[in-house]
Amino acid sequence: MIANGKLIAKKMEDELKRKIEKLPLKKLCFVMFGENLASTQFVGMKVRMAERLGISATVKKFPEVLETNEVCSLIQNISAQGYNGIVVQLPLPEYLDTQKVLNSVPFKLDIDILSDQAKASFVHGDSGKIPPVARAVFEILDFYNTSLKHKNILLVGNGKLVGEPVASMLTRKGNLFHMIDKNSSEEEKMLHLKSADIIISGAGSSGLIKPDMVKDGVVLIDAGTSEQAGKLVGDIDPECAQKASLITPVPGGVGPVTVVSLFANLLD
Repeated sequence: MIANGKLIAKKMEDELKRKIEKLPLKKLCFVMFGENLASTQFVGMKVRMAERLGISATVKKFPEVLETNEVCSLIQNISAQGYNGIVVQLPLPEYLDTQKVLNSVPFKLDIDILSDQAKASFVHGDSGKIPPVARAVFEILDFYNTSLKHKNILLVGNGKLVGEPVASMLTRKGNLFHMIDKNSSEEEKMLHLKSADIIISGAGSSGLIKPDMVKDGVVLIDAGTSEQAGKLVGDIDPECAQKASLITPVPGGVGPVTVVSLFANLLD
């Protein structure tokens, strides 16, 4: 079965809109540094959803080369402009200290849960805000009644946007899992891939997982996106759908659900 992320996102969006209509106007700012196709498209999706929800969304782009301290100062200035949330769109250019930039977003405005303070608060259960991609993964699994109990769960990739938050979410819910990344041996990768009941991938490596690497009936959640010939593609070869009991497409799978999950953090 191919998961319909757009359908799930629409259901969540309708529920969120009913809540937001009862609140004062929310203001959100998206901040972009450098040029990245995937980032531009993703921010566009977020702005369009904000408009549908009745949220005021501003996009501030800084394509020029800036130093990390300059970027942090810019974000601090933006933070003082009355926004309810600030999102620094990743990935940042390599010359910037990504975590230092993310840490410059005030805790109360960090709806992406990427600063050290926000992540720690989530891990310890002190905050109602949930990392958007982690919420999206679990919303999809819940929508399709996919239980994690007694399942062999594998995370592919340990990045800030997918691996880390999904691992934290699984841990909070008491689910055991394995993780492989670029430092894992080929033998270890194949062993875990072929035995996994549920694979959640966020490596950002196009076509990384092929049909001969997974078993029949596997659940495949593809949260990895990369650019290939001007198009967004996932980590999981679409041909894997022939073996999977459930697979999320790219685009149209985890992405739309992640976007609406971001806005849910404005209320939590």
